[in-house]
Amino acid sequence: MNAVISTNMTTNNCTQIAFSNIVKKIDNIKTETDFRDLILELQTSSVSGFVGFIAFNHITPTSLESKVFGHLSSDIHQLLLRKEIQEHCNRDALPIALHQFGSLYPQNLFLLPVHAGHNEHGAILLHIDNPQEIEHLCWYWSPIATYLVRAYIKISKQRLKPITKREKDCLLWACEGKTSWEISQILGVSERTVNFHLANCIEKTNSANRLQAIAKCVVSNII
Repeated sequence: MNAVISTNMTTNNCTQIAFSNIVKKIDNIKTETDFRDLILELQTSSVSGFVGFIAFNHITPTSLESKVFGHLSSDIHQLLLRKEIQEHCNRDALPIALHQFGSLYPQNLFLLPVHAGHNEHGAILLHIDNPQEIEHLCWYWSPIATYLVRAYIKISKQRLKPITKREKDCLLWACEGKTSWEISQILGVSERTVNFHLANCIEKTNSANRLQAIAKCVVSNII
């Protein structure tokens, strides 16, 4: 009995150490390259069944873009980019076997959705041979996945070029439905100047138009 207790305590201690080390590495992420390298490190070291990670980036409040991290087969990679995967991860928090999306996918690969906050979503791909381990592995990975989601969102925001105060003012009024001429009257500048600032916002946010620029800035809490 004592031997069993001792073994369990050792296992728990090792788990806590691994968890702590992973969180420290996540905290040190500065760029997307750092993020990608950590995902590959977790995958190659086979830490508790880790296989890969999906980040969901909100292009607009209602439109998601998926980004897959990890060395995966082309079939798995394409599956993880599908809309039904986005919908499941956006809607549910329960793990799901990839096999449910088609018989050609392995039965031992599970997707664990992560909801880290408003518009903060992601998912971890886990290799689980024993179904009885699902609950334990989800318990272990859920908090780590939350750190990963927030780290990815942080570096994604850093990729946006800074929006100036005047550009932000123009966006805020455009968000209220004001035309360029109306904004020019409110701010006391020319309509041409307003269009110049809005064009800068569109370019800086890599958007197609001012509506998408507004949506991206709202999602990123810039305005």
